[in-house]
Amino acid sequence: MASFLHKLLHNQSWRVSNSLKNVRVRIPIGSRSLGFADKKLAHAAAGRYRSQWQAAMPQGARPPMHFMNVRSKRLIGIGVLVILVAIAAGAGLDRWRADKAEQKQPPPLPQFGSLRPSGDDVEVSGKAMCGFCYWGVGGTSCNVVLKTASAPGIVFLSPNAKVNEIEKITGKCAGGKVEIRARGMLSQYDDHNYLFVRNFEKVATN
Repeated sequence: MASFLHKLLHNQSWRVSNSLKNVRVRIPIGSRSLGFADKKLAHAAAGRYRSQWQAAMPQGARPPMHFMNVRSKRLIGIGVLVILVAIAAGAGLDRWRADKAEQKQPPPLPQFGSLRPSGDDVEVSGKAMCGFCYWGVGGTSCNVVLKTASAPGIVFLSPNAKVNEIEKITGKCAGGKVEIRARGMLSQYDDHNYLFVRNFEKVATN
């Protein structure tokens, strides 16, 4: 009898032990108990939390994306400003060119009569003047010509060392205050007389 009871109790304890192994304890999830199962509510709460967190952060510790947006806007603004300045500068340059074109043209070259015949040793006397400054001739910069009282009225001086010496006397932009007597080879070219000066002397100064 005792052995029978012992076996019965042993079987019952084994069944209870097995049944306990199959027991699953369910702990309620905090999000469900707090009512955040709804995805929209959870997203809105996360957005509010992020806004509060960014507002509470110091200015220097905020995410770099804010600065990237500000920098991009500044770069765009600078680019637009540069384009506007370039357009304004181009318009100003066009106006300046138009004004220069409308300016009074230089007076005609005071050349008259016939050209002097060519020669290897010819003397020419006249007032030293700047052909470019007074009449816009002789090149794109200051140059010395002799304005003669007789025909042809103007004799161009071919550039050489002697002409450089004349410019030292008259100044770079000669104004007709110095009279020069020059001697050299005279030629005709493009309806003008050209003198290749070999020697010269200053005759008078006004």
